[in-house]
Parts: sequence; structure tokens; C-alpha cells
Amino acid sequence: MNYNICFYDLNKRSIKASINHINSSGTGSPFNLILKDLLIIGGKDEISIINVNKYKLIRKIKVPNSDWIYGFCKINENIFFTGDHNGEIYQWEIKGDNLTLISKKKNIHKDSVVTLIKIRNGHIASGSSDMSIKIW
Repeated sequence: MNYNICFYDLNKRSIKASINHINSSGTGSPFNLILKDLLIIGGKDEISIINVNKYKLIRKIKVPNSDWIYGFCKINENIFFTGDHNGEIYQWEIKGDNLTLISKKKNIHKDSVVTLIKIRNGHIASGSSDMSIKIW
């Protein structure tokens, strides 16, 4: 699905700027503010990076064979995980505006990874539409 991202001025109660046609899953946790000024949005076979201070799309990154990107989990200021429709989990590193795929974990779940959270002890929990929760 394509969405329009609108930036509102709450004092003036008006739209400051907007970005049109952003591909997003629109369910679960389709986006997560990763750094103070970057918004990462998961969509169909791609991730969009938006600078929220400049109100602009920085880039779209294709994620081959991923189908829909769901379930974001921030590990620290530079590392985060995403889940996808195929039950796989991706580890990403972001430095400035550059996003790099570090690793891909296959066959974690049998269906969509819709939720990822960091547990206090450093482990990650993933929840799937296959009705399973895994801690790793």
C-alpha cells in the first residue's frame, strides 16, 4: 500500500510538508524512529528512509526476496532488526544516511514476523502470525 507522510505544525494546525507514495505495510509496527532525525518505514520489498527534520525522502532500499517488511526492533543508535512476511529476520546497521544489511536469519518463523522486541537481558523476542514467539 502507498501512504502519504504528512508533517504537521501543531501550533498552526496545518501541514508543513508531505511526502507522497511511500510504500508501507501499514500493519503492526511498520515504522520506527531509529535516530533523532530518521524515520525508517518497511514496505513491499523495500525500506524507505525519511529525514523528519528536512521533510524529505532520503532513499529507498530494495530488500530482495523479502516480501513485506514488518516488526522493527532498535538495538542501539546504529543497529536494528526487521522481520518480513516470509518469517525471516534482517539485521541492519545505519550510519548517517547509509543503511547496510549485516545479516539475514532464515527460517526463524513459518509465517510473517510481525513483532520484534529487545528484552532487558539483551535477547530478542520475535512474534509471528504462525502463532509462535521465539527468544534468541
